[in-house]
Amino acid sequence: MKKKFLCASFLVLLLVAGAHAESIGVLFPNVATNIGENILAAVFDKDFNIENISIKPFDSHMLMSLALNRGEIDVMGVPDFVADYIFRANPEYKMRAFIMSKNPTALAFGFLEEKKELRDRFNKVLGDMGDDGTNGIIARDFITGPKAANPEPVKIEKFDDAETVTVAITGDMPPLDYVDVGGTPAGFSTAMLAEIGRRLHLNINIINVEAGSRATALKSGRADIVFWFSVFEGYDKQPDIPEGIIVSTPYYGWNKNVLIGVKK
Repeated sequence: MKKKFLCASFLVLLLVAGAHAESIGVLFPNVATNIGENILAAVFDKDFNIENISIKPFDSHMLMSLALNRGEIDVMGVPDFVADYIFRANPEYKMRAFIMSKNPTALAFGFLEEKKELRDRFNKVLGDMGDDGTNGIIARDFITGPKAANPEPVKIEKFDDAETVTVAITGDMPPLDYVDVGGTPAGFSTAMLAEIGRRLHLNINIINVEAGSRATALKSGRADIVFWFSVFEGYDKQPDIPEGIIVSTPYYGWNKNVLIGVKK
């Protein structure tokens, strides 16, 4: 999953800090050219000082967490709402830094270029859901509100004689996208898909793929749609979008990020 300005913020802020080198785990770093312009605010803990940094990319949040627990990296970077989810489940973790960037990271859907008509249908529904407040309600229930810590599972409705589209998820970024204890895909994006499928009268079939295999899943025909991360500004013209892939308008975004370490 790509977090262009998130990772850029890490690099700028870490370069201006103090005394010893630390290894930073991030998901798919793709550093912007004018990264200094994307910093809004940062707060470090008293022990977080850096002179030289080492950025280590990971294909999945799970692998990054394992690396942190094994001491292969010193901290890992995640959105603040993912950090909240992690802290609830893992009291051995602590916040090492809080970072806010000016340009929000954007969550969107990715399609092959030949699926432009399907992308446009998604865009229309995403616009309608934004206008009528549905996006905000689902975000509250699964990300920001008091019920987000233990959201109710969402059932994706099936329709007789309707078109079926296959959506690839990673199941690796709670509460956006994860697999519950019963093995069922869950989270905010799954709830969004349930509503999109209902409005478009589409059958949504969900499969799991590794984050680094999303583009391959599209190009091989294994999936019609994948989740994609970029930035809001110029979201459809980012350099990290592979040739032949197009993205929907973003349906969620954030600019608050946390560096997490293990308590000593």
